[in-house]
Amino acid sequence: YPVIKNINEDAGKGVSGEVNGHAVRVGRLSFAAAGEEGFLAVDRTAPSRSEDDLRTRFGLLQPDEMASYVSVDGQLIARIVLRDVPRANAKAALAKLHELGVTKLAMLTGDKRASANIIDEVHAELFPEDKVAAVRAATGAGKTVTMMVGDGVNDAPVLAVADIGVAMTDGTSTAASESAQVVIMNDNIAAVPRAIAIARRTKRVMLQAVIAGLVLATIGMIAAAFDLIPVVVGAFLQEAIDVVSILWALTALIDRD
Repeated sequence: YPVIKNINEDAGKGVSGEVNGHAVRVGRLSFAAAGEEGFLAVDRTAPSRSEDDLRTRFGLLQPDEMASYVSVDGQLIARIVLRDVPRANAKAALAKLHELGVTKLAMLTGDKRASANIIDEVHAELFPEDKVAAVRAATGAGKTVTMMVGDGVNDAPVLAVADIGVAMTDGTSTAASESAQVVIMNDNIAAVPRAIAIARRTKRVMLQAVIAGLVLATIGMIAAAFDLIPVVVGAFLQEAIDVVSILWALTALIDRD
């Protein structure tokens, strides 16, 4: 096994360490190709090369691709190409949110813009702190409630600052789950509009039960005050009103989807 030591993570840039005595860096191009002083190495015997020139060395990336670069002892040797494929039911879930009256949908992503073009408003190529700032700005508007949906470790701080944080997980991403107020355990984005629909229906049923109970109780108290009903009948009527209110509230448990 290789001897690995001195592992360091530079947040948002990459990871560096020593493997069998060789300095290895993996991450953004500017990080992987940088020298110990933090600047890109320059070959004095050749014309200065830009980042685009270095990318051309490995071939051009597709619009929806991103890459991490690998360097050994300051020499760029490899590129790891990544692609974040949109969820198959993402468009249907977003359309359902529009139907529910959610007027503004925005995506905060570290991916390229081409990977996120299925949504109304896109903030692409963001660091985690940029996502936090965007959510705080939306929350500071005061008139809107921000709901952030995330499924990764990098989303944990953003879920914490949103009014409502929704974590999608299959049980492995504990950081996001611990920061959120709502956790979707089947890792299915279609559950987001369904959760909103359930919450709204529950609130509506509860309000109906409370208002109906208060109205019936008020009528009963007025009738008892004017001696229109006997005291015993009034007592039984109050119990009946409580039972009706509770039973009506329990209809929120009925799955009508």
